[in-house]
Amino acid sequence: MPKKNLYIETYGCQMNEYDSDRITAALDAVVTDDPKRADVIIVNTCAIRDKADQKAFSSLGKYKHIKAKNPDVIVGVAGCVAQLYGDSMLKRMPHLDFVLGPRAIPKLPEIISDIERKKIRTVETSYDIEELFDVEPYHKAGEVTGFVSVQQGCNKRCTYCIVPYVRGDEVNRALEDIITETENLVNKGVREITFIGQTVNSWKQKGYKFGDLLRAAGDIEDLERIRFTTSYPRDITKRMIDAMKDVPQICPHIHLPVQSGSNDVLSKMNRTYSREWFVDTVNRLRDEIADFAISTDIIVGFPGETDKDFEETMTLLEEIRFESAFSFIYSPRPGTPAAEISGDECVEKEVASTRLAQLQQRQSDITFENNNNRVGTIEEVLVEGPSKKNENFVTGRTTQNRITNFMGPQALIGSVVKVKITEGLQNSIRGELVV
Repeated sequence: MPKKNLYIETYGCQMNEYDSDRITAALDAVVTDDPKRADVIIVNTCAIRDKADQKAFSSLGKYKHIKAKNPDVIVGVAGCVAQLYGDSMLKRMPHLDFVLGPRAIPKLPEIISDIERKKIRTVETSYDIEELFDVEPYHKAGEVTGFVSVQQGCNKRCTYCIVPYVRGDEVNRALEDIITETENLVNKGVREITFIGQTVNSWKQKGYKFGDLLRAAGDIEDLERIRFTTSYPRDITKRMIDAMKDVPQICPHIHLPVQSGSNDVLSKMNRTYSREWFVDTVNRLRDEIADFAISTDIIVGFPGETDKDFEETMTLLEEIRFESAFSFIYSPRPGTPAAEISGDECVEKEVASTRLAQLQQRQSDITFENNNNRVGTIEEVLVEGPSKKNENFVTGRTTQNRITNFMGPQALIGSVVKVKITEGLQNSIRGELVV
């Protein structure tokens, strides 16, 4: 039987990108970039903010015309929006054939087969999937970086966050399975692995903790670099810091969401740490690991956030000087405790927008200053591919995760090379190959 043509559209975080690759592998499909040529169309969705919800529904709406012209094409929605809305999506969008939650990817071949044979529309949003980690992702030939999932779900219950409701409670993957998948990717030419999870450093399994996983990965032959995301501040331990210091393949960079610089707001968010605790943890990392870089996530306009609370977030930017920050206006998510807050505690949209613009401008300045401070240094860069802006340039990232562009042949792709930094830009740095 010939392979199916799959068109897949992906929104959201690295976990969603990873899940899309697992969907491709589960179907053993040929990926097409033209939905009109597809046998199966899937939109893999994100529900972290209302805007992401609306984008998913808008995208799905585009394919009803293709379905009308070709009733045999199978159209489905996967991911967090699928989990959040379930059956109601079939009612809202009659052209959908299936709704698939994030944990149900191993069941996708059976679902597609049932749709073809029985012409039934299907919703699969169960959390109780024994084969949760059975499907390894499709890996595109030539790519030198890859993701490996170490867990699904989250136990943290931050008051604003939809993730525990759409991905379920934390389930940690077996150490040996993580290492096997990593080794398989390295054998395919991958040189940098990023371990991913909702709170990746909370991983634990049969007495092993996250620091032990990092050390085990450091023993994999030909694996040049190890990264991980997203970390939870309270789960940073001495065992983890020691592993980051001792294992040379581990990059000196962490993405560590702080969300706010105000203790009052952090308490309302149920983040379980204070500003002072966060700063102390950052200082521990920087004291133990040379030339350490930190990026973060920040929410502005959380219910009850005052001008004073916001100013405390701004002063935190100055104190930590993050390499970058993903920042957003608070978006109420259905079913979360924060969504029940109303009245005087809600921050006006105009106020939140002004705060976000102010924060993003200051962080942009800090990022530019940090990049400029690298001028004159010699950095190790893993070359990932050709530059998008200049055919004579290649691009890669430093160990601190800074995007770096420099003149060089594409034969360098997959190699770690030394680059002297000559210019700091807004979102990247530029340099010259050291030969």
